[in-house]
Amino acid sequence: MRSSTGCRGRPVHTKQSDSAAESPLPENGSHPSSRRSPSVTKLDADGEEIMKNIAKFEAQGKTKRKHSKTTKDLWKREAGHWNKYCSTVEKETKKSPVEMLLACKPSWFKAYLEWRQKKCRFEEESTLTSYWKRISLYYQDEAGKRIDPNILDDICNFIPTLGLKKTVKEKLAMFVQDLCPIHHALWVDDNKPRHGYVRVVISLLLILSAATATRPQALLELRFRDVELIKVRTIEDPGRATIIANVNLEKVKNKDRSGRPKKFSFRLESLPCFCIVMFFLALGFFFKAFRYDFADVQEIFDLCVPAERKVLRLKWKQDLLDRPIFCDFKSTPTGTCLLEWKAFAYGKYRDIFVWLGLVAGFEQRLELYQLRRASGRNINLACNSVERNQVMGHLGDVYEKYYTPTHIARDFQSIYFGTPSQDELILSVARMGLSRDQRAPTELNEAQLDEVWNDPELVRLREERELYRKQLHDHGYSPAATGKGTALFENYEETKRKIANTNQKLRKQQLKQIIRDFHDSIDTIEITKQMSGHTAADILTPPAIEFELQERAAIANMLFTPIQDDTTRVKFVCALIKLCRRQETRQSKASKRKDTEWDAYADGNSSKRIKIAKGI
Repeated sequence: MRSSTGCRGRPVHTKQSDSAAESPLPENGSHPSSRRSPSVTKLDADGEEIMKNIAKFEAQGKTKRKHSKTTKDLWKREAGHWNKYCSTVEKETKKSPVEMLLACKPSWFKAYLEWRQKKCRFEEESTLTSYWKRISLYYQDEAGKRIDPNILDDICNFIPTLGLKKTVKEKLAMFVQDLCPIHHALWVDDNKPRHGYVRVVISLLLILSAATATRPQALLELRFRDVELIKVRTIEDPGRATIIANVNLEKVKNKDRSGRPKKFSFRLESLPCFCIVMFFLALGFFFKAFRYDFADVQEIFDLCVPAERKVLRLKWKQDLLDRPIFCDFKSTPTGTCLLEWKAFAYGKYRDIFVWLGLVAGFEQRLELYQLRRASGRNINLACNSVERNQVMGHLGDVYEKYYTPTHIARDFQSIYFGTPSQDELILSVARMGLSRDQRAPTELNEAQLDEVWNDPELVRLREERELYRKQLHDHGYSPAATGKGTALFENYEETKRKIANTNQKLRKQQLKQIIRDFHDSIDTIEITKQMSGHTAADILTPPAIEFELQERAAIANMLFTPIQDDTTRVKFVCALIKLCRRQETRQSKASKRKDTEWDAYADGNSSKRIKIAKGI
């Protein structure tokens, strides 16, 4: 045992020497503490699993951010353009598209953006910025990290140098005064042959969009389990019961991160065009979705709430809970076929909405977010900021940036001068439907279609197609489809696609132009007519409307008439149910088109004639 001398000469023993004295070394010379127990030397099942997970996560590297399917589809589509761009210079760069992307060279990105603009011929800077964002997301997905901030700054500074337009689109809002003409267009003016179910669904989607300020996709993905119909006692008379629809929106944007589900309750409305409950009742009967087999709609209105309970729930069948309420459809030679387990496509909803805007005579092209913007403004006035943010699914700064209408509908004269306020008058002037005119064209007439047909670009493409067809015929491929798999056939098909795309683009441009010409000229025409002695009432006499289906006529007549009793409600719901089972037939092209000529002096010297192709 070792010892040391203290300050007074007394021996001092260390702890190490004491422990050594108490625990003599074994014969092999190793200390007992150096021996590991079996539990340390050999991992148990838990330890082995942990080590496997550590190795797995090390191999995986950084976890990628979870993006929605829509976002992934956008950058994958952009990746296709990137691949085409890279393939044109692959011989020089000696790199694949992914390698060029991961190289992250600003010069390659700049060349791509310039190439993208020239190939697609868009004019807005915001469009190119969107494409660049998709490429940066594509890089982030492949590399597992963001693009260097210095490179991002470089590209953001480069985009404005291309000289594209920086148009700031006016943020329009569709309030209820403009929604009513859309309903009128859907039920009265629209001459396209639609399935009755489609009209019912579009009408319900419109009022749901307006009432909830919800993104369209969240509504389109509603399932039966997300909608609950209940009977509760009325506040005015506890002896009577009314119907309430609870709508639970689960498929909200960014649900996996910050999105919060929303639940709304809707009551019976006096105006059928705004009554969400009656439309849900009609769809429930159409799909035979109620768990109890009701004989008719009247039985639901006759139900009472038991004295022992405060609510009576109208349950759906278990096997239909996951079925979309708004199911999709496809056109077939025999009519419209409903796809009962597929949700209504957003593109179809949007296209029908845009078409109804044309039929109603709106000057501006309609967008579904105009409904959301108007509803958001009303909610912002009626609710506190917390409720508004939950409904809109945004924080305050995002709402103010994207959902505040450009036109500030307030009487600023009264604010400053102190004169009596006329906010209602200013609000009416701020409506997007102020310049609406149902005489505006909705389609091209024969002369305008001929003009598109004779467009030089289309003529050149048709000649190119005929050249490829003749070459296929000369090589023994007659008809041309027998040459499938050859380079000639691929060129032939590619030219056909270009013809279809160009034709569609030219038709859209032509229709947009004639609508713009109509709205630019109609005020001068009206003034000229009135100054020449015609009264405003003489200018237009609306034609009598004829309906092919009795059910549609019944709904159109009841849509804007206040309901006084449940008997009328039952009639309206029954008409909706019957219409859901009917298909309108296709009319001949000649019977749908009506040409109206307006002769007027646009100015003091020249005569201007406008021919309007207007669907009846």
